[in-house]
Amino acid sequence: MSSSSTTHEFPSPIGGAPFPIDFAPSILFSVLHALLIPVFVWRMSFSRTRQYVLFGALVFAVERTVFYALRAHAAHDAGARTNESLETYLQTTLAGGFISIGMDLMQLTRALLVNATKGSAVLASEAKVNKDKKPDWGSDVSFLKEGFDVEGFAGFEDHPRARKLIRQIGGAALALFWVTIVLGIVSGVDYQHALHSGAQTDLVRTLWYISTALGLFLLVALAAGAVWACRALPRVPRSSTTWIVLVAALASTVAIYRLVVMRFTTTSLLSDAPGSLNSLQSKITFYIFHSSPEYLAVAILITLDVRRVFMTGLWGDRRYADPKPSSEH
Repeated sequence: MSSSSTTHEFPSPIGGAPFPIDFAPSILFSVLHALLIPVFVWRMSFSRTRQYVLFGALVFAVERTVFYALRAHAAHDAGARTNESLETYLQTTLAGGFISIGMDLMQLTRALLVNATKGSAVLASEAKVNKDKKPDWGSDVSFLKEGFDVEGFAGFEDHPRARKLIRQIGGAALALFWVTIVLGIVSGVDYQHALHSGAQTDLVRTLWYISTALGLFLLVALAAGAVWACRALPRVPRSSTTWIVLVAALASTVAIYRLVVMRFTTTSLLSDAPGSLNSLQSKITFYIFHSSPEYLAVAILITLDVRRVFMTGLWGDRRYADPKPSSEH
């Protein structure tokens, strides 16, 4: 079922409905995201740069390739333009995109900070595990093979309390990121109901605000935590912290843009009235402050050699506590 107008106001769709003016930028962003896929595959083809932490970024690149291709199709198809199921999908994925980037960034940051707290004995022990047998997810320090001398671990101070705290905060942050994504999905699904029921309008807008505000808070906290760690832990590289802050800032730009435009309402997906987000100026603003920062953030993550920059192995850090030392007989 499709509909172009209602008798009540509902939240204006973020990015507006796809019109002919959306065709060129949609094709551009679809192609740009598609080009990231072979870069990821190329990284995975070499053991030196292979890692599985950023599979979420790969999924994002594939999804945005499809997303903008659908917007390009709807730009010249009146039926698709007013298709409520398509609009529901568009609003759902827009609500969760910047949050998924934040989740990947958080996993990389956690691996970086945890490894920076490990002392000489811990690093040497884990390096031996990597040499002697296939390591488990929590003990993967295979990044040490590139640019690190196992014999040169002497003098690295161990910070077990800081490591435990980082893991606890990382676990809590991951849970909150998932809560934020679920809220975004629920708001997207309810958006279709809001097109027909004024009672759903406030619910959709409330969920949008909660999800986006929580996502923004997590991104700012992530950047602030990385800056603090750079000062508190000598082995956290300043360059790595800079990348964390940059990607977090790009994702935060998307959240701020959403918070600004969420207040607008319309009575028709095809309306060009003020606040409908279908004007040329609104479209330009959407591509500058929503599409571009998202793309730049995920492009940075995929093109960087994250194993070197974030000192992570194949799986990042998946432990919640250090293993108890095994007794030797």
